[in-house]
Amino acid sequence: MSFSLRVSTPVRPLVDLALMGLLLVIVENFARIWGPPTSRGFFCDDQTLMYPYNENTISSSLLHLLGLYLPLLSLFLVESLLCRSKGASSWSHYWPVYNVVRWFLYGYVFNDLLKSIGKQTIGRLRPHFFAACRPVFPDGTTCADVGRQGVSEYHEDYVCQPQISGASQEVLKDMLVSFPSGHSAMAFYGLVFVALHIRRRRWPLEGSLLGPVIQLVCVAVAWFVALSRVMDYKHHWSDVAAGSLLGVVAAFLAVRAASIEESQRMSPDAPATLAGPAETKNSEESRAYPVHPDLGLVTCQSSN
Repeated sequence: MSFSLRVSTPVRPLVDLALMGLLLVIVENFARIWGPPTSRGFFCDDQTLMYPYNENTISSSLLHLLGLYLPLLSLFLVESLLCRSKGASSWSHYWPVYNVVRWFLYGYVFNDLLKSIGKQTIGRLRPHFFAACRPVFPDGTTCADVGRQGVSEYHEDYVCQPQISGASQEVLKDMLVSFPSGHSAMAFYGLVFVALHIRRRRWPLEGSLLGPVIQLVCVAVAWFVALSRVMDYKHHWSDVAAGSLLGVVAAFLAVRAASIEESQRMSPDAPATLAGPAETKNSEESRAYPVHPDLGLVTCQSSN
C-alpha cells in the first residue's frame, strides 16, 4: 500500500494579487511618479475659463462609493449567490467570483491609468480657472489691463494669486487637469460594468424587466455624475464626453475579458482539473463550475 500527498501552490492567484497590488499603488500615486502636469497658457478673452468656482455636487468619497465600492460589493454578492444556487460545495466551485472580481479591479486600474495619463499630458485648464487663479503677468499687469488694450495674446508666463482668490494649493494644482473627467470615467466604468454583467448573467428573475430596470438605474446614476461635472463648472463638456467614453470602453473590455476567461474554463476541450470522486459524479455541475488548477490545494492518492 502506498500513500502520497501532493500540495498545489496557488501560483496564478498569488501572481494576480501581486500584480494588482502593484498596479493599484502605481495608479494611486501616478501624479507623484509622473511629475507636474503640462503647463498650458490661455487667452484673456477665453470665456470658457470664466465660470465661478463651485463645490462638488458629487464628492470624491461619494464617487468612490458609487463607482468602486458598491459595484465591487454587488458583483461579489451576485456571483456568490449564483454559485450557491447552483450547488457549489467547495472553494474551487466559487472560481467565477474570483474571476469577476479580478477583472473588475483590473478594468478599474486600466481606466484610472489612462485617465491619469490624459490629465497629466494634456494639462487642460478647468472652466473656473480665472476665478481660482486670478493670474498676474511678470510685468504686474492682469487680464483686466490687457483687455483695456484690446490685445488678444496667448499667455504662458503668469503667477496665480491665491491670496486674492482664496483658493487652496489643492485647488490650484487641480485646476490644471481638466481633461478627461475622472468623475465621469470612474462612475461610468463601475456602473456600466455592473449593468453589462447583469445582462450577461440574465439576473435577477430572468425574463422580467427587473434586470433592465437595474441596468437603467446604473446608467442613470453614472449619467448624473457626469452631468454634475459640467453643472459645477469643474469640466468642459468635451472632458465629460471623453471620460464617459473611456469608462464605458474599459467596462466593456473588462466584462468581455471575464466572459472569455470563464468560457475557456467551461470548454469541454479544457485540460482536466483535479477533483475528488464526489465532485466528478455530477458532470453538469463540473462543466458549470470547473476547478481552477491553482485552487486545488491538496489531493491524495492511494493504491493497494
